[in-house]
Amino acid sequence: MNQFRTTFTINEAASKITYFDSLMMLGSCFSENIGNKLSSLQFDLCLNPYGILYNPCSIEISIKEIVDCKEYINKDILYFNDNWFSLKHHGVFSSPDKDLCLQKINESIENANTYIKKSKYIFITLGTAVVYFDSGTDFVVGNCHKIPASNFYTKRLSVEECSNSLDNIVNAINAVNEDVTVVFTVSPIRHWKDGAVENQRSKATLVLAIDQVIQHHKNIIYFPSYEIMMDDLRDYRFYKDDMLHVGDIAVEYIWEKFKNTFISETCFEAMDEVDKINKALAHRVERTDTAEYRKFKEYIVNKTSELEKKFPYLSFQL
Repeated sequence: MNQFRTTFTINEAASKITYFDSLMMLGSCFSENIGNKLSSLQFDLCLNPYGILYNPCSIEISIKEIVDCKEYINKDILYFNDNWFSLKHHGVFSSPDKDLCLQKINESIENANTYIKKSKYIFITLGTAVVYFDSGTDFVVGNCHKIPASNFYTKRLSVEECSNSLDNIVNAINAVNEDVTVVFTVSPIRHWKDGAVENQRSKATLVLAIDQVIQHHKNIIYFPSYEIMMDDLRDYRFYKDDMLHVGDIAVEYIWEKFKNTFISETCFEAMDEVDKINKALAHRVERTDTAEYRKFKEYIVNKTSELEKKFPYLSFQL
């Protein structure tokens, strides 16, 4: 029989995740895809405490500041385009109100500091080896916040520079959590603005750097998100309309691979039940003043109460 695609085996993690474990996810928007799935299924997760970050240096900076529980003050943020923001953070932390911006940043760091110490797994998704620097200070920028491009310059890190940054990340994490397993993955989302060739060089740099780090650290795993997309799915129908971002079908496929690699089968029943409730609640309702809707609400209340008794670690906020 002809084979129309290539598949490969992913080794399952030796110690799998349960509902009693804490997790962290940092990095590119692909972390958001998998992280949102975990959060929606009620796993205990800290997701992107600095917002979406793409390059190893920015993630390294965030990890070190989280470990140190850095407190941001006025001098750490800038004002542009009617917004206060940090060049180290994603725009989700920006605000026209300076105090609110600082509050969101500091609360997120404090929460992440708790998670980095207790997490069983920390997942880090790298998007690119290309780093943006502030032209005036040579400072690594996590997000440009639509400041004119003339204020920045870019550089693709070497394999050695990426490897050193990832080494620093692992060492900083292990300084406060020796038992954690760090999982690196490379985002399958293509950075097309750098060009086709440069995107491939960048992704290759990240893959090689991760391989170097795995060689001299224990409890480091590589999860092949990039390879699943490039070598298994390998078709534009699995992308969104921009042909760059991963489509919903591909996210579901990679999620299934992720689930079978890292999550204990003892969680699957609860996960399935939570997913059913989520889908039911997401169903669009035209009218809420009908007997049918009242019956639906009664069913949801009874079902969630039943599930909370069967799985005491679940909690539904209706």
